[in-house]
Amino acid sequence: MNSDLPFGGKVSVLGGDWKQILPVAVHANRTTIIETCLNNSPLWSTFKQFSLVRNMRTEPDEQDFAYWLLHLGNGSLTNNCQLGEDIVEIPSECVVRDSIVDEIFGSSVTDMENLSEKAILCPKNEDSLKINEQVLKKLPGQNKTYFSADSIMCEDQEEQNNFLLDFINALTPSGMPQHELNLKVGSVIMLLRNLNPSAGLCNGTRLIIRKLMPIVIDDEILTGHTKRSRASVPRITLSPSDSNLPFQFQRRQFPIRLGFAMTINKSQGQSLRKVGIYLPQPVFSHEMLYVAFSRATSRRCVRVLIIDTKKQGKLNSSNRVFTKNVVFHEVLF
Repeated sequence: MNSDLPFGGKVSVLGGDWKQILPVAVHANRTTIIETCLNNSPLWSTFKQFSLVRNMRTEPDEQDFAYWLLHLGNGSLTNNCQLGEDIVEIPSECVVRDSIVDEIFGSSVTDMENLSEKAILCPKNEDSLKINEQVLKKLPGQNKTYFSADSIMCEDQEEQNNFLLDFINALTPSGMPQHELNLKVGSVIMLLRNLNPSAGLCNGTRLIIRKLMPIVIDDEILTGHTKRSRASVPRITLSPSDSNLPFQFQRRQFPIRLGFAMTINKSQGQSLRKVGIYLPQPVFSHEMLYVAFSRATSRRCVRVLIIDTKKQGKLNSSNRVFTKNVVFHEVLF
């Protein structure tokens, strides 16, 4: 543009929320994560800031819930039990005592049309995978299993022989499908890659399976501007972007996971009628708890199951339940 102005003098618009999960910095501490944020860029002073003031997701009669969410996101919720500034109490009407799966999906999954409006959110992938399998067992119909084709990406044949195929099959790095993919017609799934953005097939899109075939899976899109349209998902070859492994491997599999449960990170941007939050341990990242609660339109739509540990759970013999809230005040304005 022959200009020394930022962005060549072009007008640029950025959208975001400091109360969402921050950029992922592998093995980074709090200081390093904050340094990767936009407000630490030398260009930040050139931006003019505009703020939205109304929560468009919550229902009109849920102003108390909207205010509670703001306090949760700002890290200003306090407890009167001297448990520390980062410990918050979960509203009693949201607490689940028994099964989070039964609470969200019922004892048997029969309401097929409204499955897309429900989800259970977890801090970690391993927990979401377990819950997905639990919900799948409740879904009527015959189970069909698809196995992946895995291989080590290495030219040295001797080095390839050092890694057993069973070991590779057992790996499920973040953003990768499982080696053994169990599915049923009527299952809710989530895409793990951008296949055709113009057709609504993007990373994070939720679909419902209409037909299981050997080569492709026939699905119906549940969200976005192409909602209710049909799409075919093929097998593709994938490699983990960051598996923390001393070797590289590739997996040929359908780029999907069951979508009954998902990580809190993956739920960003979703709006749900019924939200389950499963916390076997406290959240570990900035605004995770806020993101989980804010997926719902109403407080009465949220159910939380907290496993008792040293850092969370019931207070003594009372029915009051507490957990940790992580907020980096350095990035909030």
